[in-house]
Amino acid sequence: MEILLIGRGLELRGSTIYTLNLATQLAARGQSVRLFCGGGRMLSQFERAGVTTVVFPGLGDASDLFLTRRLARRARERLPAVLHAMNPSAAAVAANVAKAAGVPYFLSVHSPIEGALTTSAKWLRGILVASESVRESLVNETRVKKDLIRVVMPGVDVKRLKEAPPFPGDGAPVFGILGPLEAARGHEVFLDAAKLILAVVPDAQFLVVGEGTDEDRLRKKTAETGIQKNVTFLPDVEDYYNIISKVDVFLMPFQQIGLGNTVLEAMACGKPVIASSVGGIYYVIKEDETGLLRPKGDAPAFCEAALKLLRDRAKARRIGHAARLVVEQQFTAERMASETLEAYQRALEGAPAP
Repeated sequence: MEILLIGRGLELRGSTIYTLNLATQLAARGQSVRLFCGGGRMLSQFERAGVTTVVFPGLGDASDLFLTRRLARRARERLPAVLHAMNPSAAAVAANVAKAAGVPYFLSVHSPIEGALTTSAKWLRGILVASESVRESLVNETRVKKDLIRVVMPGVDVKRLKEAPPFPGDGAPVFGILGPLEAARGHEVFLDAAKLILAVVPDAQFLVVGEGTDEDRLRKKTAETGIQKNVTFLPDVEDYYNIISKVDVFLMPFQQIGLGNTVLEAMACGKPVIASSVGGIYYVIKEDETGLLRPKGDAPAFCEAALKLLRDRAKARRIGHAARLVVEQQFTAERMASETLEAYQRALEGAPAP
């Protein structure tokens, strides 16, 4: 099957990791996969994985008719059986290209959507969501037909991610957060928790891995709270997987109800994750067994949980190992790709001829 994926910028975020894992696993199943994208820091990860990528600067602007025509023309060179928008930010472009090229398409949604969702009723064959929580939100907030929505939980490439237990030595503990620097990711809570942790563990280090529109504001907050010597911003993700291995505990104080690939990647590396107790996260983290859950926006609670793991490092390692096992058993990229491919095939078999 010829499959065309459409994404926007390939920055460090869950939807980019999802795209990488899906593309490589579909290709491993003998499918022909291409990715149209807007470029970005994670592009090299796709190239190293052997994913065929075509960069269109500015991809994502659905109002740019010339770009839509270029995309459709390029798509027709190897007409795909199906087109797949990797996230809602690419939905409008995908809908336009699907119409212009006469190709059925799918859309992936990883977290709740605010506002309208642009789709093409004629060409849309399905919406793949990351959890039941996202499905419920989509049904309640948009006019999408329920029978178009299917839950396909995310998965990660556990073969590529090696288990690296936390606290391997006596050095300063390292706490991290992964993902785009956006309000919904809870970076302010992370920094507030960092200040509280430093009051007890002055040599602790904090890594903010990712980039985004909130970077300047977060750097300013770090300076204002006086913790800049212990906080490192790492927008360059070239050495992303090596960075994950150096972190002891991940704090993921998300404000939304999605189930992020970044959480799964951290868990696959054998790291204990402290996350907000919201929505989809319940599918993967069980309190005190595969991670820790704390109330959304509660920095003191995140601090308490971090110190709890720091004081009982054997428990932190047990939780990290259990987290790895859960990902191996339930959240593999292989399973995700198989379910996605099945969704393509079932929809296409039942689809009317264009």
